[in-house]
Amino acid sequence: MDSEKLTHLISQKDKTLVYVWTTWCSGCRKTLAETLPRLQEDIDTSEYQILLIAASKNKQEVDSLLANSALQMNSYFLDFTGPDKGMFQNLGIQFLLEKTFPEEDIFTRAIPVFFLVDSNGKVLYKKLPHSYEEANGVLNQY
Repeated sequence: MDSEKLTHLISQKDKTLVYVWTTWCSGCRKTLAETLPRLQEDIDTSEYQILLIAASKNKQEVDSLLANSALQMNSYFLDFTGPDKGMFQNLGIQFLLEKTFPEEDIFTRAIPVFFLVDSNGKVLYKKLPHSYEEANGVLNQY
């Protein structure tokens, strides 16, 4: 996943929930297992899509976590240089988001990153909550 591809993908639907995560993050695992599968079932897929971006180079672990979550959505790997470690993952996430959304301050060095964007690349909500009820409440406002 790079900025050009992300821009193209978000242009495909009216609204996109972008979820950037890592395999070592316990909050990410919980959101993958609980929140995102429920949102996947309840959102209007003619209007919304969910994009998962794994900031990891461990394809086997990413695939295993996604298979266990029963998620059926677009999943991509973040392109970043260096080893599969926090500092390099953070730099990769920061670079992707700053290049794709130069006017926005989305990444606060906290993982996961979960936000809502429209098809034109306008960020509608910068820090979506991780519980299903709260995230669904935000989506109902848009």
